[in-house]
This record gives sequence, C-alpha cells and structure tokens, in this order.
Amino acid sequence: MNDKLKQLKDVAKQKTWVSFLHGSDPYSLLHWSIAGPYHEPKDVWLLQNEMTFETKEFATLDEAVSWIDEHMPHITEIL
Repeated sequence: MNDKLKQLKDVAKQKTWVSFLHGSDPYSLLHWSIAGPYHEPKDVWLLQNEMTFETKEFATLDEAVSWIDEHMPHITEIL
C-alpha cells in the first residue's frame, strides 16, 4: 500500500470519511450507516465521485481501499 492510500485509510478510519483527488476529479469515501428517508439501517463504505455523484458501495473499509488501489492509481491529494 502506497503512502497516499495509507493516509486515505487512516483518515477514513479516524473521521469516518475522507475526500481526495484522483487526477483532477474529487472523490469522497465515507461510512454510511443510515439510508433513505425512512432511516433504513445500512452499514457500508461509500465511494462517491463528487462531480458525477456516481457511487460504489463496499462492505468494509479494507475492501474499499483495495478497490481504490486497483482502480485509482493516480491519487494526487488527500483533502
């Protein structure tokens, strides 16, 4: 795991969310425990592109970080 991914994971673990840049696109990774207008229980990590609002859900933080490591090699900044 490179330094940016380690930093991303540490911040997410500490604050339950982290924002970062992949290239020039802003993303957020956050823990989501309540969903919908009826407050349905949900316990996932959500990766969201802040420009398109596209999302991807992961059961654990480790799964999310592994996916980011594989699919997003150009993390330029942890915000």
